[in-house]
Amino acid sequence: MRNPINHLINVGECNISLFEWEGVGPPLFFSHATGFHARVWDNVIRKLPGRHVYSIDLRGHGRSDKTPLLYDWEIFVNDVIKIFQKLNLSNVVGVGHSMGGHTITAVAAQLLNSFKGLVLCDPSIFPLDRYAKEPREGIHPVSKRRNIWSSPLEMHERLKSHKNFINWEDDALWDYCKYGLIQIEGQTDFKLACPPLAEAEMYDSLLDPKILKSLPGIDIPVKVLRAKPRKNKGDVSDFDGSITWPEISDHFPDSEDIILNHCSHFIPMEDSDSVVNEIIKILK
Repeated sequence: MRNPINHLINVGECNISLFEWEGVGPPLFFSHATGFHARVWDNVIRKLPGRHVYSIDLRGHGRSDKTPLLYDWEIFVNDVIKIFQKLNLSNVVGVGHSMGGHTITAVAAQLLNSFKGLVLCDPSIFPLDRYAKEPREGIHPVSKRRNIWSSPLEMHERLKSHKNFINWEDDALWDYCKYGLIQIEGQTDFKLACPPLAEAEMYDSLLDPKILKSLPGIDIPVKVLRAKPRKNKGDVSDFDGSITWPEISDHFPDSEDIILNHCSHFIPMEDSDSVVNEIIKILK
């Protein structure tokens, strides 16, 4: 696989890490899920040789700066908009998973002329009644996630049998572990590139349902890949099935709803071929 260039782009109050694989054709812009990082998309990008690709470490993730807490999702949207404007990006195919799907959709709503199409993998876009009016009591359980690891190998061995990771393609899991850790200065141990408390803050943010009103105005081709139906909708740590509003495709002018009944919420990591196929359809 080609080695990417790692850019650090200043967006005003922090530096955002953006990986670029130089190539030809309309640029692809990948946006990851909460707690993930830019390189978790490598297993998809490997299958798009020669393409011009960008993959972002959203603020607080990966190699991007860790700013003080209060990670409102609108911050991620504004950061990506600034990057599009700084790089003068156009004719972009936006690809987003989970929170990254929400982010790239919100960016497209504001910079529609910069986009060729969208591929959304189980995006965090919900029916209106799912948008909280009040802060959730307590702190999200993800705050208790193990933060310190001796190596990416230890992390891989521990996670490969975990219910959320057991069906991941092994290359995707290795990328998640290899690039999701940062060595602690002066020590041999590693820590998560996205601090658990920051990730919990992202999950607990009060989301603005205004994104729902923007969907009818996004009149470019949109592919929505949804996971199988969720078994336990009340369990915030259960990613066995789809978290996406089932009727979302009805609200885009030009959308295709694709249900992958063999996948959990982690579609790009479990079935990279399906994601690649939908990207190629948009590119044609």
